[in-house]
Amino acid sequence: MITNAGDKMANAGDKMAKAGEKMVDTGVARADQMKIQTAGALEDAARKLREANMAAHGEDIKKILLDVESRVNQFKEAAGVEYRKIEEGYNQSVEPVENIIIDHPIPSVLVATGIGVLIGMLLSRAHD
Repeated sequence: MITNAGDKMANAGDKMAKAGEKMVDTGVARADQMKIQTAGALEDAARKLREANMAAHGEDIKKILLDVESRVNQFKEAAGVEYRKIEEGYNQSVEPVENIIIDHPIPSVLVATGIGVLIGMLLSRAHD
């Protein structure tokens, strides 16, 4: 019974780790893409501002700045959506492990204790 629960916990932990790595990789890739888009929008706005004649085209400058603000807000919203998707995926990955721990508290404590002892032994050997 204890080994069965331990095996389930180990399998769920492996699945959670893989899902977490995948979510992080996906999130990082999307964040990089959004940074590139934001930088591109800001470079475009800077170019337009350099080309604009400050005295003659005050309204044009306001339009450019409003456009930049709009683009930045769009990117912020997209980043928020991506963050929520990553968070939801993480919660879905963690939920099975939580259920196993709740359903089998004693084996969970024993497995955690065993892992702690093992890590402690490895660390003490590393210091010697």
